[in-house]
Amino acid sequence: MATTGASTGTFPRGSRRRRIVLKPHQKEALYTLFQQNPYPGITTRTQLAQEIGLPESRIQVWFQNQRRRHLKQSRLRSTASLKERQCHSEEQPPSGAPVCIAKEARRKRTPISPSQRCVLIQAFEKNRFPSIVTREDLARRTGIPECRIQVWFQNRRARHPGQSTHGPLNALARGEIQRDREERDAETLIMS
Repeated sequence: MATTGASTGTFPRGSRRRRIVLKPHQKEALYTLFQQNPYPGITTRTQLAQEIGLPESRIQVWFQNQRRRHLKQSRLRSTASLKERQCHSEEQPPSGAPVCIAKEARRKRTPISPSQRCVLIQAFEKNRFPSIVTREDLARRTGIPECRIQVWFQNRRARHPGQSTHGPLNALARGEIQRDREERDAETLIMS
């Protein structure tokens, strides 16, 4: 059974989001901005999305991936540099010292009502790694954007690693889940 995907075409059940192949001018714009600021705020990402014709959510993921690659390369360089310094007994200032960058506004937190949270928790109990089709269905049912639902699942998996498949649902049914007053009133997602 195929359902229509939000981005393009149809997705078979259990499929992943299609990979976006960047055009040279899009890559150039992304790399240029990354050189200036590896942590662009929502305003900058939205403006860049309009300029280069990509969804803001994909630009956000590109920056996350690029920072991870950059960090990995920096660690490899620092390890090689450390070995080299040990061999030559020279002291050099560390390369890749942090540069102060003015902070930009973050994305506003997405409020989640108790009924929306209940729908998401039930879906989480069925599948901790929902497909794009399932996330789009949840987006239609809850009114929360699919990209925010994806982040909600990422956060939930991080907060509840290796959780049994029936734990929270049974706890919900028995009323044993204890939450802070803030979370009971309206849970919000941390979107960075």
